[in-house]
Amino acid sequence: MLVLVGTIATLIVDDVEGPTIYEIHIQPVEPMAGDRIAVTIYCIDPSGVSNAELRASVNGKDWETYQMNFYACLCLAGGRWIGSIDPVDSGDQVQVYVTAYDDSPTKNSADTEVFQYQIET
Repeated sequence: MLVLVGTIATLIVDDVEGPTIYEIHIQPVEPMAGDRIAVTIYCIDPSGVSNAELRASVNGKDWETYQMNFYACLCLAGGRWIGSIDPVDSGDQVQVYVTAYDDSPTKNSADTEVFQYQIET
């Protein structure tokens, strides 16, 4: 038992990188006016994943942060996170990305790439 606790403690202390985000789904694939854009990520980390945030910028304005919800556990150290942004309007240019945080004492983070959409009617 003591060896197991020591091993887990070492893994958590040695965790200096953010979660691995290994799958991203954005729906709808081609957003239209009035649609909410939903983003689902799957991620994992040796320390576990404590939080994920969806960030969005519409028409070049400041980035807004939307909390994501944890929905399914794929294993003890990660899972599926889902978030969505407010409905978009025709002509909007929307950029979105996600930041995931691990559950280490330093809350290491990792970002997805930025996805960009031009909203049509």
